[in-house]
Amino acid sequence: MYIEDLLALNFMMNASLLYLTARLTGREVARIRVLAGGFVSALYSLAIFLPASAVIFSWAGKIVASIVVVLITFQPQRPVELLRLCGAFFLISFFVAGTIFALYFFGSAPATVKGGIFYLEPPRPGILFGGVFTAFILLLVVWHFSERQRKGKDFAFRLQIQDADQAVTVQALVDTGNQLRDPISGKPLCVASYRALRPLLPQALCAAYEQGQDPVAALGEVDCGEPVRFGVALYRSLEHSGMLVTYRPPLVIVEHLNEREERSDLVFALTARPLSPDNSTEVLLHPFILETMGGVAG
Repeated sequence: MYIEDLLALNFMMNASLLYLTARLTGREVARIRVLAGGFVSALYSLAIFLPASAVIFSWAGKIVASIVVVLITFQPQRPVELLRLCGAFFLISFFVAGTIFALYFFGSAPATVKGGIFYLEPPRPGILFGGVFTAFILLLVVWHFSERQRKGKDFAFRLQIQDADQAVTVQALVDTGNQLRDPISGKPLCVASYRALRPLLPQALCAAYEQGQDPVAALGEVDCGEPVRFGVALYRSLEHSGMLVTYRPPLVIVEHLNEREERSDLVFALTARPLSPDNSTEVLLHPFILETMGGVAG
């Protein structure tokens, strides 16, 4: 391989690794700095022609060279930031190397055995860049999945709903599309599966849901209590419209991440429809909960 080929190949590979590192860490880096880091990495590869190449290409030499490249590309301001970027750079390098190795062996990798030693021919540039591209796609998929998981945790709540001597614990999610409000008070409404709140509800109301009858009509048989705990609310969607029974429990303990709060302002519109395919979500919270955590809305 000619020197210019060695420089070009190392420049493109290392610039790709630095770009993937920037994407993984969420850093905004100017392209000129990524190219500069790739160029310095390419120059480092020429050390193979120096007399002290064994020292320069030792583990210590490679670590020092990687730190220099990260400093040039990302210009971290703190030692902790430098360590995090170096760790991401090594992770990406190992990940891409493993991907290239896998692609190489999935293909017809030429290999020979001489004197009990297993020899491999170096992968062609096409395999190298195919590995980078494949690793990039895999990282995007993993990143997208992890972001969805993280956002799911941000919108996940745990509710302990108490009424008299009864209590139920349910899993809840914030539904950013929920715009339901009580028609009289204007208060936002959460949506709850009646099955999840069944121990707290009057028998006549539960029987109406279970027998497919009109739960609004069943309110005539229910003692709504003082203050009034049950009511009705109109709703309209693209496919359905009608009236929902509403229920305001005396106390709801809301748990979210490391926060725990007692609230008496939550009103639930009850539905017989499942709120998630696997019934893992039993309550869809109104988005106002995100604005009022830490300061209860009366």
